[in-house]
Amino acid sequence: MNIELRHLRYFVAVAEEASFTAAAHRVHVAQQVLSTQIRQLEDAVGARLLDRTNKGAALTPAGAAFLTAARETLAGLDRGVTAARNAAHAVAGTLSVGLGSGCENETRTRLLSDFERTYPDVKVGLQIFDMTQPSAGLLDHSSDVALLRPPVAAPGVELAVVRSEPRMFVLPAEHPLAARGELTLADVAGLPFVTAELATDGCEPRAWQDEWLIKPRPGGDVPIIGATARTVDEWCEHVAAGHGIGLCPASAARFHGRPGVCFVPSAGLPPITMCVAWRAGDTRPAVEHFVSLAAESTP
Repeated sequence: MNIELRHLRYFVAVAEEASFTAAAHRVHVAQQVLSTQIRQLEDAVGARLLDRTNKGAALTPAGAAFLTAARETLAGLDRGVTAARNAAHAVAGTLSVGLGSGCENETRTRLLSDFERTYPDVKVGLQIFDMTQPSAGLLDHSSDVALLRPPVAAPGVELAVVRSEPRMFVLPAEHPLAARGELTLADVAGLPFVTAELATDGCEPRAWQDEWLIKPRPGGDVPIIGATARTVDEWCEHVAAGHGIGLCPASAARFHGRPGVCFVPSAGLPPITMCVAWRAGDTRPAVEHFVSLAAESTP
């Protein structure tokens, strides 16, 4: 007869409980079944392992020697099962993260650091995309996931909000409105805006530009475009040069503050979000874990 794992588990239970009754309860079998299994084990070993007494059960010298080996075998099996499960659920490989324009903030930095610390076996690559690529590489598959500012006006892209913050107006430092405590769209009606160039990555070309122009506007006025830019640095240069004003996330005042421009809080405008984005149906573990970590980080 072959010795099976159940024989070892039952034997260890009886040895540790010093009672067939308690051991049967522990391993969830009838006491008669347990006694039969122990006898089968003793037959296979060729020695009596337990003395049955009125008070319960006691190890024989052969049983004491066998108990050590039985425990080691079961512990080794448990370690193997744990290792196999960990390997099956391990997240490894590579992950290309697209970084959309205007997403520089503490949340992005913390999220990327947290992911690399939590999943050290995933090699993370970063790609920065300009204002003409609202999907941050998702549409042409140059990125696997992305941190970006919506909208992504294209099918097949899923979004989850990671961060929400107010919008601010950005003006030349010497502009007459620069000293105001806050500004509304009505205050800047008729002023030219610096905005993004049209999208070229497959998104609806004007959707991202219109979002930052607040178009259409509640008051019915039509935004005037004074200049367009591909990058945030270009955009800031246009503002500083007096080619127009703009709107940006509040965090941009810390990450893109520079001489020649000033940031004024907005009033009456919806907040802007930063999202994690991925291609619908992409169930690769690294993608799913990045998305979950990002979504859970929402304040």
